[in-house]
Amino acid sequence: MLRNRRYCLILVQESDLPLDDLAASFAWKALQYEMALVPEGTVTLLSDNVIAGSRGVLTPVQSHYIDRCCVSNADFAKFVQAGGYQDPTYWPAAILPAILQFVDRTGHPGPRYWSHGNPPTDKLDHPVVGVCWYEACAYAAWVGKRIPTAEQWQRAATWSKGHGHAAEARYPWGNVFDPCKANTWASRCGDTVPVTAFADGNTPNGVRQLIGNVWQWVDTDFHPLAADGQAIHLDEPMVEVRGGAFDTYFHSQATCQFRTGRGAFDRSHNVGFRCCIGADMLPLPADLHLSDESLAE
Repeated sequence: MLRNRRYCLILVQESDLPLDDLAASFAWKALQYEMALVPEGTVTLLSDNVIAGSRGVLTPVQSHYIDRCCVSNADFAKFVQAGGYQDPTYWPAAILPAILQFVDRTGHPGPRYWSHGNPPTDKLDHPVVGVCWYEACAYAAWVGKRIPTAEQWQRAATWSKGHGHAAEARYPWGNVFDPCKANTWASRCGDTVPVTAFADGNTPNGVRQLIGNVWQWVDTDFHPLAADGQAIHLDEPMVEVRGGAFDTYFHSQATCQFRTGRGAFDRSHNVGFRCCIGADMLPLPADLHLSDESLAE
């Protein structure tokens, strides 16, 4: 389970295997290496009007752990190989018929741009793309986590700048865009890069690529409004995505606060995801110290 990064299942005791204190200790070490603790606080969620005009809503956020990196092709391959697409445990009953359409280029279960159920060999450490919101949620459930909400994602990107809405920075590193710190159009990469690249854009506690490389699914519905506040009719439900991607041209769309949406079944070339888990879901070990100093390690 640890090799498949399913350590949260050990910690919340949702595994069918007999586990002891040693297993829990290794699981905690894996979690602290792979995830970062985000302290509780508040964020200001901007309006999702098509034409922005709202000053935003101050929203509380509980402490949680969030993946330091987006889920990679290699990570997602473990879910595919374990039969995740065939196991109804990880999918809402209402969309079970649609799972048959979640196939790769060759008709095998898996992300849209894979072949024969396998990711490109030269992109194993790149973020997985070509997965819809339901596929992202299924993987998250398989590893014992969930997709972060909009406020959890934003808090992870901005918590170190203070508690008030005026203190939130536009980017994890400050208020000035820097193409050397995020993979967007301005960086001229033209494609995804490994999930550990652009380390200079990390948050102080080591969360990578919250801005750039790929848009990230979050667990928040997106309800766009017209400038007059009227709801826009949608043919399919939309879910929020955050952070911008390698082909995002406008810097204003690759910030910690910018909100937009995609169809829940969209399997795009530039959308990936990361996972999180509430701190209150995990039993704290006696030797864990949640000081500000430890958060930045």
